[in-house]
Amino acid sequence: MLSRISHFAGISDTRRELKWTAYRGWNALSMRQGAVELTVVPAIGGRLMSIRHEGVELAYVNDALAGHVPDWSAEQWRTLCGEWDFPLWGGGKTWVAPESDWPERAPQRDLDSGSYEVVSTWFDSRSMGVELLSPVCRQSGLQVRRRIVLSARDGSWTTLHELSNRSEVARPCAIWDVLMLRRPGRVDVVIENAQRDWRESVTPFLAKGPLGDVRESGFVTGSSKHVTTRCTEAIEFKLGIDNSPGVAHVVFDLPEGRHTLSRRFPVFPDARYAHGSPLEVFNAPRLPYFEIESHGPLVVLQPRESTTLSVVEAVTGGVEEHR
Repeated sequence: MLSRISHFAGISDTRRELKWTAYRGWNALSMRQGAVELTVVPAIGGRLMSIRHEGVELAYVNDALAGHVPDWSAEQWRTLCGEWDFPLWGGGKTWVAPESDWPERAPQRDLDSGSYEVVSTWFDSRSMGVELLSPVCRQSGLQVRRRIVLSARDGSWTTLHELSNRSEVARPCAIWDVLMLRRPGRVDVVIENAQRDWRESVTPFLAKGPLGDVRESGFVTGSSKHVTTRCTEAIEFKLGIDNSPGVAHVVFDLPEGRHTLSRRFPVFPDARYAHGSPLEVFNAPRLPYFEIESHGPLVVLQPRESTTLSVVEAVTGGVEEHR
């Protein structure tokens, strides 16, 4: 175990490598296992900023913000945000739900855009990984720990999110894993809905975009086993999906080829979820990305209490049959 990565140059063998690297102007950690390479940027919310499979980038990274780091001045913050309420950096991050509790309509700055400490790294015969710790949020008193583990067995990776209450008051909250991906893509979500119409498993976010009930559009279709969302055009929409065991498959049809990203996470049928559903899909209106979003249950964290969510992902080439 390497207790501090600042003293660490890199470890590698023929197919596996863990090292510091420069990624698009940021200091970053690269983890490579066979055809999969993950790049983590501690300085921007501890993000999993890049997911590459056979050299093909699947994560969305905002070119306009590449290499930037907040200095927390009001002028620079406005520039980073652009036309939005917060910077859209890209990659995968830990947000805090519900969105209705966000201060000033934006995710907590220290958690979303702050510099995370690299607490530890490791590289052994079973896995490699990095553990990151956020500052204590000045807006909420919450703190995020992210542990990203890349398996040596099959190249899958696990992101363990931990949300802790460091304030002196109780906080209703939930972990919200959000991954920004390159468009176009198709999201197939497994549902267990054999006795009902698939539309009963879909909750449209009517205020998100011009479509209204996205179930009536051509972007969302379904069956008794799947809900399929096609994120192919620059039209904003969002939907929540219920009755799922927490299994989703994202099929990319990119100029560089076809790839499939699979995700699974625990869903608790009797739990309350901050937005009503454990899984959401968002399609952006202008920037070329879409999101898959996984929620942990809504809890009330007392001072010094924590909650966790584990998300497992893997990438394969081509299109696997999930229907």
